Amino acid sequence: MKTSSVCALLGAVASAALLTMSAVPASAADLGYGSVKDIPPPAPSGRAWYLRGTIGMSNSNAGSIWAEEFASGTVIVHHKDIKSSPLFGFGIGVEHSRWLRFDITGEYRGKQHFVAHDTYDNRGPGEACNDGDPGELCGANDHSANLSTWLGLANAYVDLGTWHGVTPYVGGGVGFATITTMGYKDVNVVSNGFWLADKDKTTTNFAWALYAGLAYDVTPQLTLDFGYRYTDLGTVKTGAGAAYNGGVPGQGIEIRDITSHDLLLTARYRLGGHQPMYPVAFK
Repeated sequence: MKTSSVCALLGAVASAALLTMSAVPASAADLGYGSVKDIPPPAPSGRAWYLRGTIGMSNSNAGSIWAEEFASGTVIVHHKDIKSSPLFGFGIGVEHSRWLRFDITGEYRGKQHFVAHDTYDNRGPGEACNDGDPGELCGANDHSANLSTWLGLANAYVDLGTWHGVTPYVGGGVGFATITTMGYKDVNVVSNGFWLADKDKTTTNFAWALYAGLAYDVTPQLTLDFGYRYTDLGTVKTGAGAAYNGGVPGQGIEIRDITSHDLLLTARYRLGGHQPMYPVAFK
C-alpha cells in the first residue's frame, strides 16, 4: 500500500516537471521570439545631450520696499508692483537616465516697470501737517523705476513617467540673478519734491527656482514642454536720488525679496537619443 502511494507521488512530480519544461519554449514564442536566446537584453539608458530654448512670461512681485527715512515717523506702503514682461532663455543639458536630467540655462528677462506708493507722517504731538516745517510735513511718495535682469541657473529635474506620450516632471535650480535698476524717480506731490537717481545701479544676488511641468516628445529628437517656475531673485537697491532743484538728496530705496511666477514654453533638441525599448507582451 505504501509502495503504490510513493510511486503515485513520484509519478505526479515527474509529470509536473515535464509540463514545466515543455512550457518554456511556448512562453518565449508568446513573447514574439523563437526561443529564450532570441530575447534581447534590456536596452541601456544611455546619456543624451540636448540644447534648449525657452520663451515665456515673468510675473514678478516685490515683498516690500525700504528707505532710510522709513526708520523715523510712520510710513505706510499702499501699493507696490512689478509689471509682467517676456523672457528668453537658452541652455545645454544632459539626460542622465530615463528619470533624471540636468541643464545649465541663461536667461534675459525683459525690462520690467516697478511702481510703489507710500504715505508718511512725521508730525510731533499737536503739530499739523501744514505747519510750514519741511521736516514735520506729512507727505506721499510715488516711486518708479525700470528693472532689467539676467538669470543663470544650474537645474536638475526628475521625470515622473510617461502616459500617452506626456511626461510630468519636477525640478529645482540654483544660480545668480543680476538686476539693474534704471531711471528711478520719486515724486512727492504734497511737498512739491522730485528726485531722480544719479545713476543706474546693478546688483547680483543668489537665486533659486522650483519647477513643475509637462513634456511631450514630438519626435525622437524634439521635445516640447510647458512649465511653471517659482523664482527667488533677491533684493536690489536703486541709485541715490538727486533733487531736481539741488535740494536735499534722497537715498533711493531697496526693493526687497523679489520673486516671480514664470510661465515657460521650452523646446529641447537631443543631440543623441536613447535606444528604443524592446516590446514585451505578457499573455
